[in-house]
Amino acid sequence: DSDDFYYGFNSKQLLKLRDYWLNKYDWRKQEALLNQFPQFTTEIEGLQVHFLRVTPPKSYKIVKPILVAHGWPGNVFEFYKFIPILTDPKKHGINSDFAFEVIAPSIPGYGWSEQPKKTGFSQLACARVFRKLMLRLGFEKFYLQGGDWGAIITSLLTKVYPENVIALHMNMIPAMPGSNFMGTFYDILGWLIPSTLSSEALQKTHNPFAKFGVLIVETGYMHLQATKPDTAGTSLNDSPIGLAAYIIEKFSTWTNTEYRALPDGGLNKKFTNDELLTIVMIYWTNGNIVSSQRFYREFFLDRRCEALAKRYVSTPTAHASGLNELYDRCPIEVSRYSYNVTHYTEIEMGHFAAFEAPKPLATSVFKFVKDLE
Repeated sequence: DSDDFYYGFNSKQLLKLRDYWLNKYDWRKQEALLNQFPQFTTEIEGLQVHFLRVTPPKSYKIVKPILVAHGWPGNVFEFYKFIPILTDPKKHGINSDFAFEVIAPSIPGYGWSEQPKKTGFSQLACARVFRKLMLRLGFEKFYLQGGDWGAIITSLLTKVYPENVIALHMNMIPAMPGSNFMGTFYDILGWLIPSTLSSEALQKTHNPFAKFGVLIVETGYMHLQATKPDTAGTSLNDSPIGLAAYIIEKFSTWTNTEYRALPDGGLNKKFTNDELLTIVMIYWTNGNIVSSQRFYREFFLDRRCEALAKRYVSTPTAHASGLNELYDRCPIEVSRYSYNVTHYTEIEMGHFAAFEAPKPLATSVFKFVKDLE
């Protein structure tokens, strides 16, 4: 029996988590927490779309609309520590004369949004639905923030509907080496001659080729979900402990790959058991792990997503780069050939930025918007 997370979720640790779930976890308490923000549903393109809409206190005379988009294996609960800072920055030690009105939708097939009834609901379709939601709420122009699928969705929304987006903030920038020649050139140059990178942290660690080794080891789930999501999903829908192991393991490795060496996966270094189990419970109670996994297959089937990857974004873009991010140690020297990056900051955080480091991430958002104006 392995005493770490290199083989996946350590079985001894899983038994401890199971006991906590059965004996100490209080779903009613978590329900009250989930219901602290106003929630709504509206029908868009035949789908019931769930969203949070949180307004700031009336003391803020300047209010700006922002849509925040989540990813997999998360849901809107990832934003529950992030939203209060965006809507009331002064209360959380951020000096700002404006606050955000936050719209946080559940991706269709995730959380409390209805599962798509037919094939073809890709990230591009989701971007279209989210834009319609913002227009329906009366926002002709708005800000965007996202990570994981949320970064892809907000990026696509900006590429296809730039007239509606004031600015784009991402904590995972979808600027893939290979999508353009100059980006690839600077990615390799930064490895060969580290001084060409402006980031001191990346000067020490940047290696575009070493990334592939980690990705081969850590992305088996992606290949499975992009090819046969229903097969894996059927098993996960049948076993709550299997679902918990599959989902929560990502909150270990994706927060920091070094946590794989720890017996408990370092899970409680950044998150509580209650927080992790609530993420799982939202999947379990809605029975939507299959539809969330299908989102991967739809992405790789939609050739428009691939074609749009090469389209340059002239809209002002911010990149809050997580120093422990599994997927996204993308230097500004690379991303600037795909995006008009006007603001770049590095934060000691992993993949689940809003969940792990809500205040540093929110601080980055406020500084970005202030600098723009």
